[in-house]
Amino acid sequence: MNTALRHAAAAIGLALVATACSGGTSDSLPEVISVEDGGPFDFAEVAPFESSSPVTGVPGDVVEQDCPELLAGTGSRCVWVVVPIDRDDPDVGTMGVSVAIRPGTGDQSLAPLAVLQGGPGGASSDLAQALPSRPYAQVLIDQRGVGFGSANFWCPEWQIPLAQILEGPRDRAESIASGAFAKCSERLKQDPAFVHTSTGAHAADVSDVMDALGYDRWFLYGVSYGTTIALEVMRDAPAGLAGVVLDGVYPASLDPDVNTAEGAERVMRELDGECRADPACSAILAGTTGVDGVTMSGLLAALVPRFNADPVRVSFSAEETTLLEPFDALVDGDIVAGVVFQLLYNDFTATLVPGVLAGLEEHDDDDAAADDGTVTAAQLVALVATETASQQAHRGTPATLAAVTCAERLPLASGPPAGAGPFAAAVVGKGLAAFCEPWAIEAAPLPVEPVESDLPVLLISGWFDPITPPGYAEKVAHHLPQATSIVSRSRGHGIWVWGYDSCVDRIVVDFLNEPSAELDTACASEDRALRWQALP
Repeated sequence: MNTALRHAAAAIGLALVATACSGGTSDSLPEVISVEDGGPFDFAEVAPFESSSPVTGVPGDVVEQDCPELLAGTGSRCVWVVVPIDRDDPDVGTMGVSVAIRPGTGDQSLAPLAVLQGGPGGASSDLAQALPSRPYAQVLIDQRGVGFGSANFWCPEWQIPLAQILEGPRDRAESIASGAFAKCSERLKQDPAFVHTSTGAHAADVSDVMDALGYDRWFLYGVSYGTTIALEVMRDAPAGLAGVVLDGVYPASLDPDVNTAEGAERVMRELDGECRADPACSAILAGTTGVDGVTMSGLLAALVPRFNADPVRVSFSAEETTLLEPFDALVDGDIVAGVVFQLLYNDFTATLVPGVLAGLEEHDDDDAAADDGTVTAAQLVALVATETASQQAHRGTPATLAAVTCAERLPLASGPPAGAGPFAAAVVGKGLAAFCEPWAIEAAPLPVEPVESDLPVLLISGWFDPITPPGYAEKVAHHLPQATSIVSRSRGHGIWVWGYDSCVDRIVVDFLNEPSAELDTACASEDRALRWQALP
């Protein structure tokens, strides 16, 4: 494996704002399985793991913390804010929500911005590494179970056998994952913090954090699932909230299976149109097949069943991934579809898709890698899939995702939609129900009534966003009389958070300076050609 491959995967990882956890099935897993070193692993061994640390103090207390190494060099102040675990029952106890505060570079009297990451299961504090400095303080408030808070929903039951899961074959991989999640759920259900994790709890935590930190006036920014939390904060209408920015709007009333399938197919159609009009993109695809007019959708329709019938394997050494152990990653059609869907989240990584599909069409594999530092498509797909899973496995992402999604979204999920094409069908897989089954979490949907508010709100959408398309923002804005909605014609998911779009950045700055003023948003609708890329 070469340095160019690692650099390519690192660039992709930085560009992706959010990823989806892969689901499992309801198949059972034996109590003991064989691991790579030849010894047995008994899931009972992880039972003593404590998911929550003790918290002293009363709700509203701010407890200084040493910042995690991940936040070194960001200039952040790290704290726990003590909040009730269950606001309906104070006897359940308290927990510490982790918060990273990046000081502003300007007037200290400027209203701060509370920042909410996506997911569910994204840690807002992780964004401290990538967020540009701003004139105002940025208050990065973590969701329950992730970050460095007192509740830690890490699932070692899933992390330890992850190499086996990634090696497949798929039936065995799904069986191991399902059994691991069932064991993790069984243990975490003894932790009140997990039992009481929900979007409503996250929203109440946000208001309590800003109040405890002494902010009389503040703004709120949410990206992806962070917009779901932000909308519930707006429903609660805390007194100090002066305005809201919703980036990649994700309402609570969506069928996650159907909408994921529709989003995947819509964006692929749009990108195919862009590709046909661009000689550079068309050349990447035609150069592989020798046929003019070939499309990414057409290649995917052939590649997904082909790789499911005849998967390839990519060998990794212990030094080449964050799993830190040697294994042979399986690349089948479902993995190909899942990684392509991830690439669609960001307009930079989306421009790699023609090169990836062209490389897969040539049936390249790990052994076919050239000695000149080039990267094969199968290698890139395998590494992106591996690092995505590894990142989630080292955190509480799957458990926080399950606690929220299986309670709130599963009742809306209708399963894999009939008539979906091979790409969309592979992305949805067996549907949300398959992921949620081993967790066995009781349904608790969010309120069905749309959020209504007179607050100034700026809604940001990317035309090429596969998971939160512009139509979602339109639906939400209908009930917000002071809303301004922009659609960035050339962007994907989560536009403002990284600060790379000068147009959107200027609009957000104007909004935060004067939230009730009319905004000049013309630049967002300007066409900017995508810069299609061959593989590194």
